[in-house]
Amino acid sequence: MTIATLSRGRRRAPLRLAVIATTVLLATCGDTDRTPPENTSESWTPALAEELGAMGILDQEVREGLGLATVTDSVFMSRMVRTDSVNSRRLRELVEVHGWPRASEVGPEAAQAAFLIVQHTPFEDWQRSMLPHVEQAVGDGEFDGQAFAMLDDRVRVKAGEPQKYGTQLSSTEDGKLRLDSLENPAAVDSLRAELGMPPLEEYLKVVEEAYGMKVVR
Repeated sequence: MTIATLSRGRRRAPLRLAVIATTVLLATCGDTDRTPPENTSESWTPALAEELGAMGILDQEVREGLGLATVTDSVFMSRMVRTDSVNSRRLRELVEVHGWPRASEVGPEAAQAAFLIVQHTPFEDWQRSMLPHVEQAVGDGEFDGQAFAMLDDRVRVKAGEPQKYGTQLSSTEDGKLRLDSLENPAAVDSLRAELGMPPLEEYLKVVEEAYGMKVVR
């Protein structure tokens, strides 16, 4: 379980929630150019793949123990944001030289690490620019469609837009979870099915069971 929302200002920002399959991820969550940049000629090496995998492990380690009660811990949160910033800058450097790390090049663990770093980055413009890479990897069968859905929804919610796939929820002051607004509620299940995702109601039940919190619409 990971948390990627920061508290800013005098009131704590609402927590965003997202789920991939049965793994629950606490998260924050825009249209963008969907044309991925051309790949560069330099290939990913085993050493770089190992480095990327280590970055993914660190991404998870700094989130150990983080939950609804600890997002107000400024030391904990500062350490997490600092790690996310360093990871993001390094991944950006690597992508500029080697292109997006595809599972066929770096292995599934390193590819997942890249996705986690993009999910948790504090750099929203860069996050938006990476969305086409994830979409392309999904289209090529190299990544799970639910990952793209979660990243796409997160980018949209961050931009103040309704989400497409229903992966993002926010905590309420009375201890419940509220599904962030949907662009097209009538089509959400068909959109989810296109990416191999279960119906929205099933997803929300997973969230309720995972957190012991009631989800409201």
